[in-house]
Amino acid sequence: MSDNEQDFAAWREENHNRAQAHAVGWAERATTEYNEAVRHEDDARERQQYDSGWQRDRTAESRTLAQFHGVRSTEARILAEMWATVAKALDARPADFELVPGP
Repeated sequence: MSDNEQDFAAWREENHNRAQAHAVGWAERATTEYNEAVRHEDDARERQQYDSGWQRDRTAESRTLAQFHGVRSTEARILAEMWATVAKALDARPADFELVPGP
């Protein structure tokens, strides 16, 4: 192997590892944001049972936070999938599996 080939192999391995780390990081972020969205939506449903102005305001606030975290979860999932695709493209080994896009 020439020096250039070794340099490219090292570059590829380093960037493959970096892409994998980004994919895992964004997947973890997506999970965290999703859990926050669910928590806020559950809170909104709980507060919806009560018929008072204060509870309606809190319900609306919880729903807004649920939507906010839901969007962040979706964006993080998209980034996780993107980085997983990059990692797969940089992997020098033959693919044993195929990435399946999310819903």
